[in-house]
Amino acid sequence: MTAERTEPETTTIATSTLQDMSYANTLLRRRDSAMRDLIATHIAKALASREKGRWAAAIELAKALDEADSNVDKQVDDWLEENGWDPRSAWKTPADLMPHAESWASKPNITADVPEPVRRVITERLADMLLDRGDDGWHAEQARRFTFALKAEGADLTGAIEKRITALTLGPDPSDPPF
Repeated sequence: MTAERTEPETTTIATSTLQDMSYANTLLRRRDSAMRDLIATHIAKALASREKGRWAAAIELAKALDEADSNVDKQVDDWLEENGWDPRSAWKTPADLMPHAESWASKPNITADVPEPVRRVITERLADMLLDRGDDGWHAEQARRFTFALKAEGADLTGAIEKRITALTLGPDPSDPPF
C-alpha cells in the first residue's frame, strides 16, 4: 500500500490585485480615521454644549463606541483640551449643571443683553440694599449674593453698582457734564 502524496495547489495572485488590495486597505484606513475624527469632534462639541440632552446623547454614543471596540475618548479629550475645556469635568456633568465658580467653561458676558432700564433699576435697588444699615446687614448680604449670582451667570453689574454707590454717598462727580 503506497500512499501518494499530493502537493497543495499554489494559487498565484496577480500583482495588480495585490496593489489594488493595498490601495483599498489604505483607502479604508483613511476613511475610518476621518470618520473617527468627525465622530470624536461631534461628541466633544456635545460634551461642551450647555444642553443636557446633547451631553447625555454624547455620553451614550461614546459608551456604544466603547462597547463596539471603537474607543474615541482620547480624540475627544484632545479636542476638549485644544478648545479650552477640562476633559475630566466634561465627561462628569454637563456645563450648565456645574457651579460656575468651579466651571470648566466660562459663561458669555450677557450684560449688554440686559435692557438699560432693567439694568438701571436692578443697579439702583442693589446699591440701596448694600447701603442699608438696618436688619443686621441682611439686605446688604442679599444684595451681595444677588450681585455675584448675576455675575456668575454673565451679567456683571458690579461697575454700575459701584458708580451708583459713589453717586449716592459722595454725590455726582462735579467734573461730569450735566447732560
